[in-house]
Amino acid sequence: MLPALNQNDIGLVVVGIGSVDFGRTFGERTGFPTEMLLVDESERSEAYMAVGTRNSQRDVKTNKQVFEGIGSMWGQSTNDAIKERGRDDLNGVTGSLFKGPFKPLMPKSIEATLVQGGSFVFDGNKVVMEHYDESSGAHISVEDLLEAALSM
Repeated sequence: MLPALNQNDIGLVVVGIGSVDFGRTFGERTGFPTEMLLVDESERSEAYMAVGTRNSQRDVKTNKQVFEGIGSMWGQSTNDAIKERGRDDLNGVTGSLFKGPFKPLMPKSIEATLVQGGSFVFDGNKVVMEHYDESSGAHISVEDLLEAALSM
């Protein structure tokens, strides 16, 4: 994906929840350029709140996180995504509990671990594509993101 974006002079920024140290570790383990990675270290996952991803919103009266239920963490959309992609990519990252390159890089709070993500393609201020993850693993495909980015 990066070569195609670079050839077409299209920028990429990835935002994650965690710490700057975890972001560096992620870059080292995956080879992802850390200059393209932004980390939301805020207690309330402010970047995710701003775009409205699942489990990122707060009750206006109590300021507590609004948890949208177990289905927002693992549901049919998770199962469908794993079935569609196959398990090879997941197993390649996770290996087993004690083997493989994956080591959980957990956010500071349990609340932050519940926040789902999303994917967005912008042309300046114009939203070309947006996808909000319904549950864990229910991401838009890299191919669909690339197609949207290259359509500009």
